[in-house]
Amino acid sequence: MAKFGLSQPMRRIEDPRLLIGGGRYTDDIVMAGAAHGVVLRSPHAAARILSIDTAAALEVPGVLAVLTAKDWADEGLGEIPCVIPLKNIDGSSRADTPRGALATDRVRHVGDAVAFIVAETAEAAKDGAEAVFVDYELLPSATDLATAREPGAPQVWEGIPNNTVFDWETGDKAKAAELAAKAAHVTKLTVVNNRVIVNSMEVRAATAEYDPAL
Repeated sequence: MAKFGLSQPMRRIEDPRLLIGGGRYTDDIVMAGAAHGVVLRSPHAAARILSIDTAAALEVPGVLAVLTAKDWADEGLGEIPCVIPLKNIDGSSRADTPRGALATDRVRHVGDAVAFIVAETAEAAKDGAEAVFVDYELLPSATDLATAREPGAPQVWEGIPNNTVFDWETGDKAKAAELAAKAAHVTKLTVVNNRVIVNSMEVRAATAEYDPAL
């Protein structure tokens, strides 16, 4: 039987250290002079950003900077590309959307990043985030996958019909239809599948120190 076969017990050697608080994570690595950051996120599914007032946040003790999409653009950092190429069923290219680190004129989902607050401590960064004032104009939102593709549904991105970035299929569609036609009984159902992803105690993270001499 394979050592790591399905349903086989596996002896773990790392648990005692973790159970007595001996684990070491990225947040435990504290460098001298390190700052802390907090992302201010949108509470709305769809809204136009009319203005962002950071003046009060900059007055919070310990806050070093409050960055918005304008700062990102002024640095010429550009957009974050999707590096996984995908094609539609007909072979056409996927409808990629422009994505920066922070929302520019609109937010398109709850939790969309609007501003980034840098401070001397994590607590100061949180206080600074609460002091940022964002003036939103609420817009109709498409929050249900079943209705988001219907004609007349609110558009998440302009120029992308039916809110469909790409369509994809696998298998032999004609063969499946042929077998279904011969079946004694056919059952149809709608299956809702949420996005599936692990929820790690520590997500992708790194601690780095910039050395201008290198």
